[in-house]
Amino acid sequence: PTPPTTSDEESSGSTSDGEMKKKKGNRAMGKKKYPKAIKYYTKAIKIDLENPTYRLNRAIANAALELWKDAESDAASAVELGNPPSSKSHYQLARARLRRGHLDEAMEALDVGLAAFPKEPALLQLGKEIERARAVREAKLQKEAAVQAARQAASTEGPASARAFLEQARSAYAANRPEDAVRLCQEARQAAAGCEGEEARREEINACSLLGKTAMRLRVWDQAEKAFERAAELQEAIYSMEKKEEREALANAYNNLGIARKNGGKFSQAIEALNKSYAKATNFDDQVATPQVAQVLQNLAQALVQQGKIEEARGMYARALEVGQRLYGSDHASHGLNHLGIGRCLKKEGNLGDAIRAYSTAYELWSSKDPEVCLAEMPEVPNKERFSQLKEQCRQELA
Repeated sequence: PTPPTTSDEESSGSTSDGEMKKKKGNRAMGKKKYPKAIKYYTKAIKIDLENPTYRLNRAIANAALELWKDAESDAASAVELGNPPSSKSHYQLARARLRRGHLDEAMEALDVGLAAFPKEPALLQLGKEIERARAVREAKLQKEAAVQAARQAASTEGPASARAFLEQARSAYAANRPEDAVRLCQEARQAAAGCEGEEARREEINACSLLGKTAMRLRVWDQAEKAFERAAELQEAIYSMEKKEEREALANAYNNLGIARKNGGKFSQAIEALNKSYAKATNFDDQVATPQVAQVLQNLAQALVQQGKIEEARGMYARALEVGQRLYGSDHASHGLNHLGIGRCLKKEGNLGDAIRAYSTAYELWSSKDPEVCLAEMPEVPNKERFSQLKEQCRQELA
C-alpha cells in the first residue's frame, strides 16, 4: 500500500535551513525519488536533532524503500520526540515492526497510538492487518508443533510415525492445503524409508501415492512423476500379481505415472507406463472389462494423439468405448468422452461425415441427461463448469 504522506508540520525548534531541507525532501518524495528524499531529511536532522517531523518523514521514505529496520528506528525517535507524537508517527512505528515480523511489538506500538487517536482509520486498519498476521503465525506454530510431535514419534514408533504424517497429509489434502500435504508426504516417506520391513514399504507406497496425487493437483509434473515411479517400483517389489486388489493398485500407479508424464510432455514414456498399466489391469486378457481398463485406454488415446498417431488413438478410444458399453450399457454419460475423442480423430483424418456422427452422438448423449447425472457418471470431469466447457467445445467443433 502507498505509505502515508510526509508531514509539512513545523516545530517551534526548527530552523529555516532545516525546513528548506525538509521541503526538498518532500518534493523528492512526491517524485518517488526516495533515496534523494532520505538524503535531504538526513541533512535536516543534522541541523535539528530534536525535530520529530524530520524523523517521521525519513521513516516514511525508508518504508517506501522497505528499509524496515531504519524506518522503525526513525519512527521510534519521532514518537519519543513528539510533544505529543502525531498519529502518523504511531502508525509508522507499528507498521515497520509488523513488516519486520515483530508482531507483538507492533501491537504494543499500535495500542499506544490508539490510546491517543482511538478513531484514526489508518491505525484501526493496521490493527486488523496485525491481527491477521498473528493468526497466520499461530496457525504456523500449531502446524510446526504437530510436525515436531510426529518427528519425535518417529524415533520410537517406526512405521507408525509414517502413518501419523500420512494422516496429517490426508487432512491437509482434504482441506485444500496441497503445499502442506506435499511437505507432510515427504516427512512420511522419510520416516518410512528409515525403517526395515514390508510394513514400512507399504507406508512408503501410500506416501508416494498421495504425494504424486497432490503434485498433480499443483501441476508439478516432474514431482508427480518421481513419486509415482517410486510407488510403482515398491509395488513391483512387494505386491503379488496373484492378488487382484494389489494388481489393480499397481495398474493405478502406472496409470497415474502415465498421466504425469503425458502432462509433462513426455509422450513416449507416458505410453510406456500406460501400456504397463493396461497389462496389469487386464492381467494380459483383452476381454477384461473394468472402469480402470476403460480409463487407461482413454489415457493411452490422449497420449497417442499428442504424438500424432491419430489412427492408433482412434482405435484406443473405440476400445475404451466398447469396454464402457459392456460395463454400463449404451447411454452412459462417460461414453461421450470417447465419442468426442473419436470425432476429433476422424476430423484430423479428414473423415468429416463419420466425425460429425461421433460429435453428434456425444452432444446428444450429454444433452439428454441432467448435468448432475452426467457428472456422477464421469468422475474424471471435476465440476459443472468443466462439463459445460466440454459440451460447448463439442458443439463448436461439430458446427
